[in-house]
Amino acid sequence: MRLGIKTDDEFLIKLNDKNIQIENNFLEKIKMIAKKYPVDVMLQDGTVKKQETFDVEKIHQIYGDISKKLETWTNEGISSTNDEGIRRNFIKLNTSVDDHIISLHLSIQYHVVLFYQPNYEVLKKQKELSDFIDKTKKQEIDLTEKTDHVILEKLRAAGYKNLDTQNLFEILYKDDKIIEKIMNETELQTDGDLQKISQHKENLLKSLDDLLLETYQMEPILIDEARLVTGEEGCVCNIDIERIENDQKSGLIDSKKISSDTKEKISTLINQILIAIT
Repeated sequence: MRLGIKTDDEFLIKLNDKNIQIENNFLEKIKMIAKKYPVDVMLQDGTVKKQETFDVEKIHQIYGDISKKLETWTNEGISSTNDEGIRRNFIKLNTSVDDHIISLHLSIQYHVVLFYQPNYEVLKKQKELSDFIDKTKKQEIDLTEKTDHVILEKLRAAGYKNLDTQNLFEILYKDDKIIEKIMNETELQTDGDLQKISQHKENLLKSLDDLLLETYQMEPILIDEARLVTGEEGCVCNIDIERIENDQKSGLIDSKKISSDTKEKISTLINQILIAIT
């Protein structure tokens, strides 16, 4: 059972009250780290402007402080996900009490917006890349056509007839040996120039990537798991209590079936979370 769900159970109502305090304390910490400050960034055209961001690294300090205070709990470590500009940093801790497991999940989700560093080197690399593309454009087209011709000739020599896009793909997918032969032949006949052009272009693009600057955006509000999954900005503070029955977890909690001693232990552990997040 997740704390915060409406219930008529007196024991769970008391835990829900503590859960509200825990959520509010966590939210206040997130509001502190989410305070925005301006940084200089450069746009694609070389224009420098101010962009607001926040110090996302401070969340690691918060997670670390909470983990130290819950030192007897099992800590699954700080993890992160990155999906198309949406990033999530989270931590999960859990502990056992008699035949119950209590889990704590803390998470923040925010957007990453990329700019260039306000560095003249960016403009130099952009110009170098642009000049190189212009210089090698025709050469690259010619080499690609030559490579395509070599591939077809090599396949025909190997006995493949009536080649079209679909069966060409199937052949190259299934026959590793013919791919190796073709690669060797194309490099031999083109002196590896196409690969050299491609590699140099990749190196220039990577050098530009190294000059990127991450900025972060987050609305410091509490959200639930559903809104987290859909990519909304915010923070999550969830406490789950599960009962172990026949080596299986169950979220159905009936306090009438929980002994007074176990209830006291559960309350103590929820208090530990409250103290740790205060």
